[in-house]
Amino acid sequence: MRGNQQMEQNQQCMYELAFIRARKRFIAYAVLAILIPVVGSALCYWLGKPTSWMGRSGAIMAGLAFLADLKARDMADVFKPSGYVGISFSATKKKYFSQVKIAQGISVLLILVGTALWGFGDLLPIGSQIH
Repeated sequence: MRGNQQMEQNQQCMYELAFIRARKRFIAYAVLAILIPVVGSALCYWLGKPTSWMGRSGAIMAGLAFLADLKARDMADVFKPSGYVGISFSATKKKYFSQVKIAQGISVLLILVGTALWGFGDLLPIGSQIH
């Protein structure tokens, strides 16, 4: 009986560790995606750089947001196993699955904002208007 309990505990750890690893990478990409346009607007505003830098920062933001979306999908994939699962799987899924939905929503929002900045960032009234 003790061996079965330990195997169940290891399975929980396996699912939880895979989820946490993907979540850390999601957070890293999402934070970078948010910081890039902040830095771009600071360059435009305080250093008088051309507003085309906002479009460039939007392109980088969209790319990083896409990577964040891939990690959000990795988070979801943890809960789509291709074999038998133990009793601990449902408890782990119940504990973390709401975070998957939130991460997917955030990543889509970041992609949309990055794309809008990429396309229209040069029209923002900050920085130098000379391209």
